[in-house]
Amino acid sequence: MGEDAALLAAAAISHYIGYARAAVDTGQQMIDGAGYLRAVVGADPRLRSIVAFLTSSSWERSELGLDHVFSEFGPAEPELVDTITYCDLTSSPVGDLADPADRLSAVLERYGPERVVFRAVSAARPELMARAARVRRRRAKTVVAKLS
Repeated sequence: MGEDAALLAAAAISHYIGYARAAVDTGQQMIDGAGYLRAVVGADPRLRSIVAFLTSSSWERSELGLDHVFSEFGPAEPELVDTITYCDLTSSPVGDLADPADRLSAVLERYGPERVVFRAVSAARPELMARAARVRRRRAKTVVAKLS
């Protein structure tokens, strides 16, 4: 990811900030985190965008009727959203390496069908798996190019 590596690392570290009491506004963790990063931290707009569009956030916002809020944080940069989603899906809650399909299944097991997260992840699953596949392809191309 070159120069964007530090930006992605910052997003990976800060994306849970939306759960903090001081950050909660809409109740949607990624939007609240991005809003907090803007209002309190004064964070880079690209960092806020990555946090706002993390993993299944787009599907959750639709479930919650928060589509109008996303315009504050867009447009998303697809390659960065793919990459942060890949990082999220390949890391377990305790930091172990995870398979994306297994990680999504674990999320669905943790939340019942009545929960927004369950419905959003269920709807988003094909796209989330496609994001992980795109990152794997890009990584493979990078390795091949370096070996050539």
